[in-house]
Formats: sequence, C-alpha cells, structure tokens
Amino acid sequence: MTAAVVLGLVTGLGCLGIVHGLRRGSHSLEMVASTMNRPLLPAASPSSTTDTMPSLAARAGGAAIAMGERAGLSVHPHWQALLPSLDIAGVTPAQLASKMLIGGGAGLLLPPALWIAVQPLGVGLSLMIPVACTLVAVPAGIFLPVAGLLRRAQARRRHFRVVIGTFIDLVVLSLAGGVGIEGALFAASQVSSDWAARRLARTLSKARDVGQSPWIALGRLGEELVVPELVELSATLQLAGTEGARIRQSLSARAVSLRRHEQADAESEANAVTERMFLPGALLLVGFLLFVGYPAFSRILGGF
Repeated sequence: MTAAVVLGLVTGLGCLGIVHGLRRGSHSLEMVASTMNRPLLPAASPSSTTDTMPSLAARAGGAAIAMGERAGLSVHPHWQALLPSLDIAGVTPAQLASKMLIGGGAGLLLPPALWIAVQPLGVGLSLMIPVACTLVAVPAGIFLPVAGLLRRAQARRRHFRVVIGTFIDLVVLSLAGGVGIEGALFAASQVSSDWAARRLARTLSKARDVGQSPWIALGRLGEELVVPELVELSATLQLAGTEGARIRQSLSARAVSLRRHEQADAESEANAVTERMFLPGALLLVGFLLFVGYPAFSRILGGF
C-alpha cells in the first residue's frame, strides 16, 4: 500500500512537471532585448529542420527559465554569478536548466523505482532507505551540472589566457611591420580558427562597425567572461591609443608575464598531481612488501 502511494505521488508530480514545462510562457522584455544583440544564424536546410527543432528537455529548460524570471530568480546573485561561466562555456541558460531538471528528476525517481523493483525479490528494505537516498540524490542531481559547468568554464578561461598570449605576440609582430594599433589587433584576431580567437575577432569586428575603440570592446569582453588578463590588455592598449605610450615594449612585457603565469600554473598543477599520487604509491609499496614477505612470514609461523 505504501509503495502504491509513493509511486502514485511521484507519477503525479512528474505529469504536472511535464504539462507545466510544455506550456509556452510569455517572454520578458529583458529576453526580447537580449535577442537583438545575438548574431544571425545561417538559414537551415530543409533536411536539417528536424535536427534544429527544440527537444523536450530544452523546452522544459526554457519553461523553467521563464518560471524563474517570473519569480524574480533571474536577478539572484548566485544565478548572476553563473552567467559569465555560461557565456564562456557556450552553454545557454535553458540547456543548464534542462540538465538540472533531468538530474533532479532522476534523483527523485530512481531510488523509489529501485526500491519497488527489489520488493518482489524478497529483499526487506525499509521505506526510509529510498527516502534518504532521494533526499541526497535530488540535490546532487541538481548541482552536478553546475559543477561541470564551472569546471568547463575554468578550463576555457585558462585556454583563453594562452590564446591572449599568442594574440599579443601577433600584435607585436604587426606593429613591428608598421601597421597601426587597430589594424594590428584586427589582423592578429583573423589568424587562428580557435574559438577564443574567433570570439576576439567578432568583438573587434563589432567594435569597428559601431565605431567603438577596440580596447574598450576588449575590456568589456574581459569583464563579461571574467578574464582579468583581457582587462589588463585593454588598459595597456588604452594607454597607447590615448596617451601615445610605447606600446610594443608594453605588449612584449605583457606576453612574457602571461607565459610565466601559465608556466607557474602548470608547475603548481603538476606538483599537486605528484602529491596526490603519493598515497597510491605508498599503498602499492606496502602491498608489494606484503606479497614478497608473506611466504617467509608463513614459514616462520608454521615452525612453531
């Protein structure tokens, strides 16, 4: 009887969530204004129309985002702190919300389902066990996508710093060839097909189209992606563009500083990995000593 009640409750909650997620919510003014600044996507071919249709999970994520905006969660400090990570990781808020919904739903449904499945086998498990597992699995399923997003954003920020160092070297080479600062920045951003280089190229192209200074655009991009090195590069370029500073020497020093910083980070990470490997190595050594010394130890014990 208890299993039927729990199963009916979980099924009813799932049906309510699906029905509410499929409802098309009204878009807020902030969402409509943000779409005006997005780049236009190429027209899809007729054969790929079915591939571009939003899936059920994406629609559920969009519905969750709309519910959060209506509830005022979009201005929450924790959600605002995730926006730069979403931007640099290339993940939309709807995708993150759908992953959180899937993880939370799996954590809600799997423990009761497993408990019901083992009941015909005669396994006497208390009802508190699936309840406790559900209380642990639901928050874990919700926050695991957030943790994965933060790890991916951290890795892409590190990659962005490496690209910035190479970008600065290319700018210095262009300046040595007699190119102006704006032309050197734009030419250096067009060399690589890397995602970070393309992001720099789009930012500089947009700044040139609207008549904005390239260092201001780069500084704004660094603030949006939380990349301090890009903000520092913007400040260095602004000194050259407004006060006529010796830009080549400044940029060369900035590139050397970035490479040293990356080298220090790589060395610290390697040292951390070495320290983590100490315990497995010690356990292997103890196991090897036990394996080698066991025959002699058993003969000593057998002699008594």
